Amino acid sequence: MQIRFYNSLSKTVEDFVPVHDDCVRMYSCGPTVYDFAHIGNFRSFLFADIIRRTLEFFGHRVHHVMNITDVGHMTDDSNADGGGQDKMAAAAQRVKEDKKSGKVPDGAVDNPDDPYQIADYYTRAFLDDARLLGVRVASEPENILKATDNIDTMQEMITELIQRGHAYVGADGVVYYSVESFPDYGTLSGNTLDQLQTGAGGRISDENQANKRHPADFMLWK
Repeated sequence: MQIRFYNSLSKTVEDFVPVHDDCVRMYSCGPTVYDFAHIGNFRSFLFADIIRRTLEFFGHRVHHVMNITDVGHMTDDSNADGGGQDKMAAAAQRVKEDKKSGKVPDGAVDNPDDPYQIADYYTRAFLDDARLLGVRVASEPENILKATDNIDTMQEMITELIQRGHAYVGADGVVYYSVESFPDYGTLSGNTLDQLQTGAGGRISDENQANKRHPADFMLWK
């Protein structure tokens, strides 16, 4: 029986043909760990696990990797000035209150003001829940990649994007991706640059937009 997937790029259903005959390499996005994962969050994690199990059922060896975002994305990404709620600060306050009421186990978080301890606390809670639900990658620590463990790699990739002309440093010191440098930008989503109305939601300030070469340019590093 042939496995078939819907290809979001070609907009067609296609036969699955692995890039490498000996192993299917699979990446799925993990949680941002400033709170406990809820049932809605786990929908995507379980869906990724079902895809993996299906591939394995049909005889493929799968190398599944998932990230843990334990740094970044902790405020509204649209605001380069750091505007919006600091989610890690809110998490620290929540953990402090939970410690006082006895909801946090002894020794789980010694210092709620330490963002690394907060991230580690929610990471362990997520992996515990994921294992209870049978998400296989949660039991493979070598395939769980934390953002904080890969900062150097991120910086190297961003440096290369700048050197290739795909990214630039704005006047605010923030590194932005230049959407105009990629002719096919928007092909996957179906939105061309002239169709995008960046800032229509009112979350992006005029000052922030002034630092960009194109309104749709997005932040890579700050």
